[in-house]
Amino acid sequence: MPNPILSIAVTGLLVLSVVGLGSAASAGPPTDDVVATCERLARSGANDEVEVIEESPTLPEYCKVAGALSKRIGFEIRLPTTIWNGKFYMTGCGGFCGNVNADACNAALARGYAIAATDGGHTAGSGDGSWGYNDIRAEVAWAFGAVHRVANHAKAQIRRHYGEGPEYSYFAGCSGGGREALMSAQKFPNDFDGIISGDPANFQAYLAGVSQSWIEQAQFDDSGARIFTVADSAVVGQAVYASCDDLDGLADGVIDDPRNCNIDPADLACPATDPCLDPAAVDALAKIWDSPRNSDGQALYPGGLPQGSEPLWPGFSVGFGDGLSGGGNFAQEYLRYLAFPRDPGPDYSLFDFDFDTDVNRLKPRAHLYNATSNDLSGFEANGGKLLVYHGWADPLITPYGTVAWYEDLTANSGGLTATQDWARLFMFPGLGHCSGGPGPNQFDTLTLMEDWVERGDAPERIIATGGVVPDRTRPVYPYPTVARYGGSGSIDDANNFVPVAP
Repeated sequence: MPNPILSIAVTGLLVLSVVGLGSAASAGPPTDDVVATCERLARSGANDEVEVIEESPTLPEYCKVAGALSKRIGFEIRLPTTIWNGKFYMTGCGGFCGNVNADACNAALARGYAIAATDGGHTAGSGDGSWGYNDIRAEVAWAFGAVHRVANHAKAQIRRHYGEGPEYSYFAGCSGGGREALMSAQKFPNDFDGIISGDPANFQAYLAGVSQSWIEQAQFDDSGARIFTVADSAVVGQAVYASCDDLDGLADGVIDDPRNCNIDPADLACPATDPCLDPAAVDALAKIWDSPRNSDGQALYPGGLPQGSEPLWPGFSVGFGDGLSGGGNFAQEYLRYLAFPRDPGPDYSLFDFDFDTDVNRLKPRAHLYNATSNDLSGFEANGGKLLVYHGWADPLITPYGTVAWYEDLTANSGGLTATQDWARLFMFPGLGHCSGGPGPNQFDTLTLMEDWVERGDAPERIIATGGVVPDRTRPVYPYPTVARYGGSGSIDDANNFVPVAP
C-alpha cells in the first residue's frame, strides 16, 4: 500500500523573494537575471508570488522560496544568486518541530550553500503535540516524510535555478533533528552524502514514552506533590563534581566520562552530608540516575541521566515549582497525541503511564518514529559519511542510548575499524543538550564533514572551545578513544592532549 504522505502529489503555495548583499560572482545565475531566475522557479508551482528584497547586512544575495507541499509540509529554500558553491545543506528541527527555521542554516548560506528547512509537516508551538491527534499523515510527515520530500523538492528547485543539481548534499540536526538525520541514513540512504547527527532522539517512542516519563514520575509522590526539586539538583551536582571532577587526573570543572562516576544516592541522605537530601529525594535520585524499570526490575531503556549533568537539570528534566519539566511536558504531549495507534487525547496524564502494561503499546509507533536500525549498509554502499556526536552531560536525552546504538552498529558493520571508515561517534565531555554545559561546547562539524566526503579525510579529532573556561580548547576523538592530558603545558590548550584507548 503506498505511503499516505509520500504518494501525495507536490502542490501548494510558493512565495519567492530575493534577499541580497552584493558579493563577488561565482557559481549561479548572473545578478542582472535574478528576478527572471526566481520567476522561473515561481512558474513551477501554483499561486506563486515573487518579491525582490535588496538588503541584508550579513548574508549573500539569495532567492527565497517558501511554501507548503501538499498544503501540509512547510518549507523554505534559499538559493544564493552569485556565490553558489555547488552544494546543498539542510537542517533538521528539534522536538515537535512546528516552524520553519531556515535561519539555522545561515552559516552555511554565508559559505555559498543552497539551503533548506522544514516545519516537520505542521505548525504548532514547541511544546504542543496536538497536531498529531489521530492524524497518521501528520505523524508520518514528522517521522520522516517532511525531510525527505523537502530535500527532493529543494534539489529540484536547485536544478531549475542553476541548471544543474548539487554536487554534494549535507544534512545536520540535533535532538529531534539528530533523529531525522539518522532516519535519513536509515530510510533514504541516497538523499545526502554527509549526515551530522547530534544528541539524537533516535529511540523516540521509548525516549518520550518511557525514559522521560520515568524521570518525571520519579519526582512526584502518589499524591502529586513534588519530592525532588531544583534545589535538590544543585545539592546533587555539588556532590558529583566534588567526587568525580578529578577522576581523569584534572580538576578542571568537567567530568570526562560519567560511567566512571559511581556515587550512591544514599551517600547524599541527611544527615550524612551538608547540604543533603531527604529520604524521598534520595529515592527519586536513584530512579533518575537508573534505567526505567518494570516491577520485575527489567531495564526498559539504556540508562538514566548521566552523573555530571545535574547543573543542567533545571528546566530540562526537573521542573520549577509544581510544574512539569521540558522533558516531562514533551513526554505528556507525546503520550496524548502520538504514542499509540489510538491517541488518548488531552485528558491523559503521563502519570497514567504504567511501566508494566503500557510499554508494549508503544511498539507500533516505535516502528514509525525510531531511527535505531543497526543496518545502514545502504548508506554506506552509497558512499555516505555519518558523524554522530553526543554530550556526556546531556540533561534531556541520555548519552547511554547513543553509545548503545553505536556499539550495535559497529557489531553489525564488521567491527569498529570497518565502521569508522564511514561512521564515527564523538562523545563530548561536559557538553549539555546540543549546546552549553561546563565542557568545551562550540565546534565546527560541517568543515570536517566536507573534508571527509569530498577529499576522503576522515575526522581524527574535533577541537571544541568554551565552557567553564571561555578560551579553553580540547580535542574530542572518535569513540571509544578519549583525550588525556600529556603532562606538560596548559590544560586549556588542545595541543597538550593525546588520544588514549580507554
